[in-house]
Amino acid sequence: MNDSLYLMYTQVIRHTRQVISRGLIPALVSLILVSSCSVSFFDINLPTPLQDYQERTLQGTGPEKILIIPIDGVISSEGSSEFLGPNKDSTVAEVAGQLKRAMDDPRITAIILKINSPGGGATASDLIYREIKKFKERRNIPIVAVFMDLAASGGYYIAMAADRVYAHPTTVTGSIGVIFAVLNIKEGLDKIGVKEYSITSGKNKAIGRPTAEMTEEQRQILQTVVDDMYQRFVTVVEAGRPDLNREKILKLADGRIYTANQAKEFGLIDDIGYFDEFVIKTQKLKNYKGTDPDPMLVVYTRSARPIKSIHETSTANVSELNQILRQLAFPGSSAKFYFLWNP
Repeated sequence: MNDSLYLMYTQVIRHTRQVISRGLIPALVSLILVSSCSVSFFDINLPTPLQDYQERTLQGTGPEKILIIPIDGVISSEGSSEFLGPNKDSTVAEVAGQLKRAMDDPRITAIILKINSPGGGATASDLIYREIKKFKERRNIPIVAVFMDLAASGGYYIAMAADRVYAHPTTVTGSIGVIFAVLNIKEGLDKIGVKEYSITSGKNKAIGRPTAEMTEEQRQILQTVVDDMYQRFVTVVEAGRPDLNREKILKLADGRIYTANQAKEFGLIDDIGYFDEFVIKTQKLKNYKGTDPDPMLVVYTRSARPIKSIHETSTANVSELNQILRQLAFPGSSAKFYFLWNP
């Protein structure tokens, strides 16, 4: 959030607080004003048609290609738009779109997933995992995952679809688990005299809503959902790390994070090194059918910005202003289950 936007937002918050404290209008109207600003003013959506992917070569001169697909930031199935800027595809759409284009290019001999992510939505992570598995079924070429700074939770989940999992010496990974997080604002609303009335068909229909205390029964219901999703996560790791049995995985998958050295020691990754080394390792895999000693490293992009090295590739949506504002206005509106490390 840049300084001007931050200033405007803080002015709206300050004005609303003053209105509430002076008692000029009901507090409920004040909350509506805040949410209205976050949706109508800050959610300005100037549609910019997304261009087709353009292939950029980072290095190499041969006819064969190794495609690098970056997976950066919080993994999401929802697209977004920059403030006064272009639309952004969701992480799922970006990865699926690039895999689809790669499917039609016989010169691509391998794919490297460059992952730098704390994870994200459970469904979004699972969708990307499935897209990679589908690609592997149709194109028998190596797919490897390379971890950068962070490849936790959903980021690790996605990597389980790869043939090999590599990490940099300073990578943080792990955080195998599920979280359901929702803020509860009932006490705050009580203090300013706001009451929420929901008409439901059953006592658990509005489970997890932020304006009421959660009952023990509701807590247990949500726990069973988290536990079921957790078991799926473990199953995915079990399939992706065949040298680890389920009992060992369950001991490792208590949500903790691991350094690259720890992850290798426990069998969560295959090797530690640097990107250029991983490119060479990829070319030595059994299902690598390329013969060119100097294949091109390529990326797909819709940006006109020049890309000169692998370190400049990214799909991260740096502007999450709209999402942040919606959460501030309606804390329960984005409640979902996450494969996410969020300290």
